[in-house]
Amino acid sequence: MFKHSIILALLSLWMAHQGDGLSRQKRVIGGKMAGDGEWPWLVSLHGEVVTKKLFWFIPIPIAHKHFVCGGSVLNDRWILTAAHCFYDRNGGSEKRNPSNWEAKLASASLKSNPLEKIKNFLGKLFDKESWRYWEVDVDRIVLHPQYSDNNFWEHDLALVRLSRSVPSGPKYDKIKRVILPSVDNASFPGIGDDCVMKGWGCKAGGAKLSFVAHSVSLPVYDRKSCAQIYGTSDIGKRICAGYLHNGKGICKGDSGGPLTCRDNDGRWIQVGVASFSSRDKPGNYPAVFTRVSAYLDWINKTIKG
Repeated sequence: MFKHSIILALLSLWMAHQGDGLSRQKRVIGGKMAGDGEWPWLVSLHGEVVTKKLFWFIPIPIAHKHFVCGGSVLNDRWILTAAHCFYDRNGGSEKRNPSNWEAKLASASLKSNPLEKIKNFLGKLFDKESWRYWEVDVDRIVLHPQYSDNNFWEHDLALVRLSRSVPSGPKYDKIKRVILPSVDNASFPGIGDDCVMKGWGCKAGGAKLSFVAHSVSLPVYDRKSCAQIYGTSDIGKRICAGYLHNGKGICKGDSGGPLTCRDNDGRWIQVGVASFSSRDKPGNYPAVFTRVSAYLDWINKTIKG
């Protein structure tokens, strides 16, 4: 019992130190690093597809391709993300195979480090859910039926079902259900409203993924101006957010992540799902998000069905 108390005390000290470290400002395309539980609805989705097999008596995988996308917690079983995370332009279906994906929740780390694994183990041992993270297999992936990679990834939305339930209720602080808009209101958020994007995207265009989640403040951008930037007449059921030449934005790895804005009551509402931005200079142009309020019926029917 005495040994257990020492272990718990040391772990508590380490956790406090980690929290201080993660709250410091960092350059992640103009954003800041996030700590565990700061954005409790944030999810990282990890995919692994076999690209090469060695055939002997039985096929042995010898090469893989890895994918990372963001997402948000809707309830104990469902995650909201982007359809293009699972789409293969070459027509392959392996990227849409649920068995090739898993979700990580209740953690700001993209990959578990040794100390986080120790904390997770002790959390299970001592029934301390606040110390745990969750890695859960996926058993269903539903792309919006009208999704197309033409016309700038139109209807870029997907729902992912977890193979088992996670604790997303009010008693658990590290996993919370994101709040969606109650109705389809194209006026919310308004132009200039300050919103926040969360994810594991790169620190600069062409750079590697961030090992720790980050958040960046992005104001809502005028639709017509955004359409002109990307060479189209209309951005459709989407929201633009960000800046021109201000070193802030999203990039690879942020796909599917939530754009949230505060409503009149001060609540964070998920208004968008990260879809695309400039490939070469993501920090210099506004990003484009699928407008969640336009798909509330499809989301609700899919989850209930």
